[in-house]
Amino acid sequence: MAIFDELKSIGKVLQEAGKIEQYQQILEAQKRLLEMQKELNNSEEKIKNLEEKLRIKESLFYENNCYWVKKDNDQREGPFCSRCWDKNKDTIRMHPLGNPAYGECPECKNRVITTRRNPDPPHAPRARTSYL
Repeated sequence: MAIFDELKSIGKVLQEAGKIEQYQQILEAQKRLLEMQKELNNSEEKIKNLEEKLRIKESLFYENNCYWVKKDNDQREGPFCSRCWDKNKDTIRMHPLGNPAYGECPECKNRVITTRRNPDPPHAPRARTSYL
C-alpha cells in the first residue's frame, strides 16, 4: 500500500525530529488505515459469498426429495440436502448410503430417496377361482 508506506516514512522523519505528538498521530492514522483495509477485505469476501449464493439459488431446483444445481449442457450437480437449504441456505451434499438410491446429509442426518423410483407395475387381476 503506497499510502501506508508514505505514512511510515513520514512517521520515521517525525520520530527522528523529536515530534512525538505528530508521530503518534501518524501511528494512529496507520492503525485506522489497517482497520479500514481489513474491513474492506471482509466486505469483498461477503460480496463474493453472496454472489455465489445468488448464483446457486438461481440454478437450484427441487427433485426427488432433494435439491440439485443446474449446470451447463443439461448437467446437474447434487443432490443437496433440502432441510439444510430450506433452513440455512447451505448446500450440503447428500452422501450415498449402502444403496445409491438413498442419501444422508452429513450435517443434519436427514435421509431421503434421491432417485426417482419406478412405480410398481400394475397388478394383473386375479383369475376367479371357484371353491365349489
